[in-house]
Amino acid sequence: MDAAQLAPSAAVDVQALDVDYLALSCHKLLAPYGVGVLYGREHLLAGSLPFLYGGDMIAEGKVAPDQVEYNELPWKYAAGTPNILGVIASAQTLRLVVDLLASGDSPRWFDSPDPLPREPVVQAMGLVARHVAEITSRALRAVQDLPEVTVYGPPLGTPRAPVLAFRVDGADPVDVARRLDDLGVESRAGCHCATLAHRDLGVDPPASCRFSFAMYTSPDDVEQAVDALGTVVRHARRGR
Repeated sequence: MDAAQLAPSAAVDVQALDVDYLALSCHKLLAPYGVGVLYGREHLLAGSLPFLYGGDMIAEGKVAPDQVEYNELPWKYAAGTPNILGVIASAQTLRLVVDLLASGDSPRWFDSPDPLPREPVVQAMGLVARHVAEITSRALRAVQDLPEVTVYGPPLGTPRAPVLAFRVDGADPVDVARRLDDLGVESRAGCHCATLAHRDLGVDPPASCRFSFAMYTSPDDVEQAVDALGTVVRHARRGR
């Protein structure tokens, strides 16, 4: 499971999902760049070959010209010096999110030496999930009212990730993103690591523009983005 968009906006239980592998990127939850998480069932990780080499992934003294033995989990997949500072900062980021969304009489976990229990994480991420769902629905309703804009993904009222992919008729998605940037709105343009999905949709070139929403996105942000997109639509219409 690719949980890059799911993990920052919901409480994820890998056992309930019954997944073999799950991957996510910590920077989407306010953490620094460069740290990701790969969950895998223990027997699958134990039976697989490492894909990075060096450092602690080799068992101590177990290298010979014709044989090598790998370290125990999780060191088997730790090649060279890890991003130590990034990992520590990412763990503290989750604690900060829990503190920011907790009630006034709740314990504070940021920079605490105590283990972070599951329950406050579930509560905090539940609040995040409700917020981004509301923000995404607000944006989807507004964008659907814009002429000459095609929106991709589940329809309004259906659970969806906090992203909104779209194309403006007659305009290259990269040009749309540039014009939005000129208007003070950040978006992303391209295939979004989903080229085959774009091809399946019959999109040529296989690309779209995308708004992404997070715990810090406000209704005012959505209004600004939609207004800017309306300006881009009008500009594209005049250019045809």
